[in-house]
Amino acid sequence: MRTMHFAFIFRYKPLWFKITLILCTAMLVFHFQKVNYLMNSEKSRRRQISEVLLQPVLVNFTTAQQLQLKAETAVTGKAILNFEILNKISKRNEQNETASEERKCTAKKGLVFVKTHKTGSTTLTNIVLRYAEKHQLLVGLPPPRHWELAGYPSSFRHDLIDPQADKYDVLCHHQRFQLESVQKVVPENSFYFTALRDPVHQFESGVGFFRDWPFTHWLEETPRSELLEKFMENPGLYYNTSTPWYFRAKNYMSFDLGLDNQRTDDTYINWAIEYIEGVFDLVMITERMEESLILLKDKLCMESFNDIVHLRLKVRQTAARYNLTNPIQHQIREWNRLDVSIHQHFNEKLSKQVEAYGVERMANDIEQFRKLLEDTEKTCVDFYDSYDMKPWVSRIELRKNSGDFCNKLSWGEVKFGDYIRSIQMEYSQVRIEDQLSYNQLLVGLHQAQKNILGENGMVSNNKDRKFIHF
Repeated sequence: MRTMHFAFIFRYKPLWFKITLILCTAMLVFHFQKVNYLMNSEKSRRRQISEVLLQPVLVNFTTAQQLQLKAETAVTGKAILNFEILNKISKRNEQNETASEERKCTAKKGLVFVKTHKTGSTTLTNIVLRYAEKHQLLVGLPPPRHWELAGYPSSFRHDLIDPQADKYDVLCHHQRFQLESVQKVVPENSFYFTALRDPVHQFESGVGFFRDWPFTHWLEETPRSELLEKFMENPGLYYNTSTPWYFRAKNYMSFDLGLDNQRTDDTYINWAIEYIEGVFDLVMITERMEESLILLKDKLCMESFNDIVHLRLKVRQTAARYNLTNPIQHQIREWNRLDVSIHQHFNEKLSKQVEAYGVERMANDIEQFRKLLEDTEKTCVDFYDSYDMKPWVSRIELRKNSGDFCNKLSWGEVKFGDYIRSIQMEYSQVRIEDQLSYNQLLVGLHQAQKNILGENGMVSNNKDRKFIHF
């Protein structure tokens, strides 16, 4: 009715009135459209300005935070760089700068690798010596053609390290670790690390590898294939501390770490774990070598996976391995209780270190690292043979023309150590005139070993006899 009434009235109005009303209506519509257009343009302009201003600082936020900030701009149509946002960005920038400072990484100069037996430590020593050569670090070495550092297995003796120097950048050969003595000959704040292996497999490996002392001496009538089983039937019956190298037969890793391998009480075990926690920056686990090496690479600021790539060194032939039944495994764990407790603790700690590193990040790194290891073995290794003097140990035969890098990857600690000895005098500041002769080093080493092992248990006794003149 109202529409009809308005149309009826409008129909009889003068022409001038009609034209005026139409023009006024058109002007109102145009005005409102213009105002709406200007408001939308202003919103768009502000949003663009806001995004431009935000762009340099959006990198300080996660992807989710970036989307949230942009969404606020889109909804409000206003520049969101208010004091609250600026304060948030400022704090984030400060945190990033602090984190960046913490991430700045330089190669460690003081490096102490406590080399434990039958834990894959020869492979690790190869990695450390390549690191030392790359960064021209001074390595403290055993006498030429030897593996025993600082008088091993006697207490650590500085005077038996070659070359003679006040300080060494790297120690990585077999030593009987003594913290106080080592601290005197390496830089302050040096990086200390070692490797532990599941004591069941470490012990079995020792029985199979060491064919001189002490197991064959204690069980002379027992066939080698039955040696482990026979010893574990009653280890306390055979174990004798007056036998040369007796410590190989009980908690051997603890012995290398400078601990009392005879102690297996809870009080001493707890103390030993706390001691290792306080001394070592990283305890690697042989069964988790890939994770351990990636953590080592991260902590030592190594540049690439090529710095930790390796070949398997001193691996026993399959035929030389013992059958580890469940009862034997249990007996080994009971007999090596100190090693077992320490290994268990640091295996659990390694899991926490992997979590801190990032589980997904670690998984991606392992995938990349494994590919490199496979490619390296294909490039370098022709086949695995056996040593003439130790036929139970695998020896790497390299491919022809595989190159210098592959060649160095195949070197054990003795050969690589002698190579380092031949080149490091060129870049070190060690005085040549202060050095002991080869004969003096050997005499000192053998006297130190004789005090621990007796005459019969001397290392390399026959090989060195012609070089020693008492």
